[in-house]
Amino acid sequence: MKQIFVYGTLRTGMYNYDKYLKPHHTFQSYGYVKGSLHTLKEKKYPALIPGPQMILGEIHQIPDELQPEIDLLESYYGENNPKNEYNKILCSIYNSQGTQIARLPVYFYNLNNPENKAALGAPIACNDYVTYMLTERS
Repeated sequence: MKQIFVYGTLRTGMYNYDKYLKPHHTFQSYGYVKGSLHTLKEKKYPALIPGPQMILGEIHQIPDELQPEIDLLESYYGENNPKNEYNKILCSIYNSQGTQIARLPVYFYNLNNPENKAALGAPIACNDYVTYMLTERS
């Protein structure tokens, strides 16, 4: 079993959570990662890029055999692969008081790919993709 941090469509109640994580009962707790959350033009999922904001997400414990499926979903083909849509980076995860509670892999949008950079949309000001989908986007 491995722990991962998710902030977008893999969060509880979102469509990729239902498809990938729900059958395995993976949710552990809420947490925060430092970054900047953005929309993507013509996409129905967000991008996390480096930044100072505290982005709400979830810690999930997944079966080892599920990790390659999650990597494929995130278009992660390996460390420093220029084709990656997202890079998997080990990051500090914080609780709501700002205390570090873990260091976990997080998928950051790969801005080194020019196509990805062009697709970056507006910041998600609430720093919470689920809230954005339920309120701001409606």
